[in-house]
Amino acid sequence: MRWTKSLGCAHARPGRHIRNTRYLFMGKRYAKAASHYICAMFLRLALIFCLVTSTLHAQVVNVEAMRGLTGQEPGTHGVLDGSFYFGGTQALLLRLSTSANFRKTLEKESFYGIFNGNLSTRVGGDALLFEQNGFVHGRYNREWSEEWTGELFFQWQSNKPMRIAQRYNFGGGPRFRAIDSKTVNFFLSPLVMYELDIESVTGSYESVFRMSTYMSLDLLFKEKYRINTIAYYQPQILEWDDVRVVMNSRFSTPISPKLNLTVSGNLNYDAYPAGTDVPNFTYGVNSGISWRF
Repeated sequence: MRWTKSLGCAHARPGRHIRNTRYLFMGKRYAKAASHYICAMFLRLALIFCLVTSTLHAQVVNVEAMRGLTGQEPGTHGVLDGSFYFGGTQALLLRLSTSANFRKTLEKESFYGIFNGNLSTRVGGDALLFEQNGFVHGRYNREWSEEWTGELFFQWQSNKPMRIAQRYNFGGGPRFRAIDSKTVNFFLSPLVMYELDIESVTGSYESVFRMSTYMSLDLLFKEKYRINTIAYYQPQILEWDDVRVVMNSRFSTPISPKLNLTVSGNLNYDAYPAGTDVPNFTYGVNSGISWRF
């Protein structure tokens, strides 16, 4: 009797131990999954909250990265971006940023319209303008072959802190697609443009011809993470020491089928800015939410 009970006990205890171990393992797995989900959501929300509050914009406009957001599908598509901030303690800060990109493609022809505006200022007391700029850009593309495309563009720009009252650009040239794949795209484009620059303080103007050569690299990871890096080189023709250079990288990831979180950074150099009090180097970080349609 005692031997049988002891044997039964010897068989029963391992069974209970196995079940308890299984429940413990499942509980840990579900707890780990829940913790990972909560942390991921928290980090995403924290990233959005922290990054949309910081924005600086450069003198050279990176149109290539912005127009790429509308994709390459035929038809009419667009992207709307925006951010708003109002707050502070003793001095209130107001920051507004908005942009709209539109594209219409008809067979081998594409028409682009890009609009952007930014304002950062101190409200109340002695007003201090940190940022007030905007631009309007239009571009026409005509496909010549799978690799070559012709481009014509115009642009109006204003940037008060950079002492640009108005700047007009008109230009064009070829665009070469060096790499074309699902995950990697690389473009080269040696454009030439005319520029009329009106300085905001003195009212003086400058009329020059410039090159506007750019290289663009677009990478897609896991079918959802996109990185676009572009470099512009804009020297004045026959006055090669008067040069502007811009480097820009943009990262985007979807947070819903239509919404994307975007983060971009830029570094710019202008050998001869509009005034002696304007720096040669400018840099910035910009982030926010974009809606694609």
